[in-house]
Amino acid sequence: MEEQIYKASELELKLNNFEGPLDLLLHLVKEAKIEIKDIFISQVTDQFLTYMNQISTIDVEKASEYMAIAATLMEIKSHSLLPVMPSENQQESPEQEFIRDLEEYKRFKEVSEKLKTKETINRVYKPAEENKQSARYIAKDISLDNLLDAFAKLLHKVSVRNDDDQAKHIQRDQFSVADKIIFIQDALNKKQQVMFSELFDESVTKMEVVVTFSAMLELLKFQYVFVKQNDAFEEIFIEKNPDYNDTYIPLGEFDKEEQIDG
Repeated sequence: MEEQIYKASELELKLNNFEGPLDLLLHLVKEAKIEIKDIFISQVTDQFLTYMNQISTIDVEKASEYMAIAATLMEIKSHSLLPVMPSENQQESPEQEFIRDLEEYKRFKEVSEKLKTKETINRVYKPAEENKQSARYIAKDISLDNLLDAFAKLLHKVSVRNDDDQAKHIQRDQFSVADKIIFIQDALNKKQQVMFSELFDESVTKMEVVVTFSAMLELLKFQYVFVKQNDAFEEIFIEKNPDYNDTYIPLGEFDKEEQIDG
């Protein structure tokens, strides 16, 4: 009897093509043309588990990452077969937490790709009037890798703090990139320089960090601010560009109607 093979995408892609299990899941979601929130009522989870049959093609460390995600998917699928019991404390379900993590990873990938396409991220700072047409980003003593490392470090800190919160209440704050642009502008109107971490309080979510980072990149693009960092992995400092003359930033470009749940 010929062995049946589930055709996710003809299974042409090997696990080595992906940066990790979440990267693979995002690919499957994109191929299926569904929303991330619909992942558990689609065939995507089954496709992911099918890819696990190729586990021999990857190293042990990477295999453990895929196995952990596969175990989570199977746990959530099994819970979906059980009757829903009412809960008084509105704790976040494993399914909601998993979807939130995948959405956060998607945003992180988008931010990373945005940075990678900007070839002038390492440009030495010049006054805006000398460099206004050619420069896209203004940065001082900071590289793309260092910027992403500092960003990832802050995300990890927020993740650990949230994991330590036993209540794990579902947060419903909404914000957009446009909102965060205004927020950063307001902060810089109060003082010339702020640390990126100062833009958040103790209740911050990882998604809010990602959106705020995106807002900072947009302000860099318009040369409203420049950033600097003393050492790798250290704090990101945001400074208002004293030579910025054009006070108009087209917030409408950032689709303010599209709110993001934190």
